[in-house]
Amino acid sequence: MVLPAISAAIKRAAAAVRDGRGFSLIEMIVAMAVSSIILIMVYSAHRSIMTATGELTKVAAFYERVGLAIMMIDRDISCAYTNRSNKDVCFIAENNTGEPYRGKLNFVTIDHRDFAISGDPAREVRQSDVHEVGYYMKARRDHPDQYMLMKREERSYDKEPEEGGRESLFLDHVTDIKFEFKLRNTWSNSWDSRRHRKFPIAVRTSLKLKNYHGEDEDFVFISYITMAK
Repeated sequence: MVLPAISAAIKRAAAAVRDGRGFSLIEMIVAMAVSSIILIMVYSAHRSIMTATGELTKVAAFYERVGLAIMMIDRDISCAYTNRSNKDVCFIAENNTGEPYRGKLNFVTIDHRDFAISGDPAREVRQSDVHEVGYYMKARRDHPDQYMLMKREERSYDKEPEEGGRESLFLDHVTDIKFEFKLRNTWSNSWDSRRHRKFPIAVRTSLKLKNYHGEDEDFVFISYITMAK
């Protein structure tokens, strides 16, 4: 009923313009009402598009960040350096017996780098491709109930496989992380190569973190250690 009335009013207004009679007050009110409806429709459509775009941007940013983190963890584990004759080359990990697992992982990996800048920025300093890496969770100072996934990197490796190096924030809003280790056909919840000089052939990482809606989301992936094959 509204659309026919608006259409009729527009036709009458157009006829009035052709006849040179001008517009009546009612016709002016109808024209303003039509303009308001059109503006409201345009604004609603624009707002819906902007809201959807913002939501998609958050979704894309979240999965891109998680995807990059998983890729880096997988690369470090896949390139783990195994050497049974060198006691300083270790692969050490542990989890809590139940949730939250709060997994910790320390090992030596190979990451090829041509050079590193240290001291004098104008001078290239050679750096070993073999270095220590550690992954573990850490509570936030401002929110002790929230956790971050940290990464520790040592430019080489030494007799302290769980200490030293530089600590940096790797991934925020992490709820839990668990590492499992495969040797032959069995999976273990802990590993220490210092005891039996054995290294796992694969690592299964279960990562749980808050997504863009603030809900827990799980990501599970398996990394095969190239040198252990």
